[in-house]
Amino acid sequence: MKRLILLIMLSQIVFCAEAKQKNVAEGVDVYSIHSSIYNAAEPRSESISADITGHVLTITFNDNVGIAHIVIKDSNGVYIDSDNVISTPDHATFIINDAGYYRMDITLSNGEQCYGYFQVEN
Repeated sequence: MKRLILLIMLSQIVFCAEAKQKNVAEGVDVYSIHSSIYNAAEPRSESISADITGHVLTITFNDNVGIAHIVIKDSNGVYIDSDNVISTPDHATFIINDAGYYRMDITLSNGEQCYGYFQVEN
């Protein structure tokens, strides 16, 4: 049980550290996950872009990527919101009420997964 609690605490510390490192003042970088085994990432800004302005997160699909499932989680891994974008190009907008660090996860209809970190300030 102690190991489980320690593992949870460690994962939250890593999440916050990654979020702080990947925070971009002008927007949100969106990265593609190549596979579940090899977690190297490359920027995916040409087809998916995201921007945080105040408490409003806007994710824009510039190209046809099919159906996109979007999940927003806080730094504790708690789901804040989710949405499906059925027809792309299109966009999704989320209102984030509380200040803090967040992660967005995007799963495309072809199975590709993308993610990005952002911070909401008061």
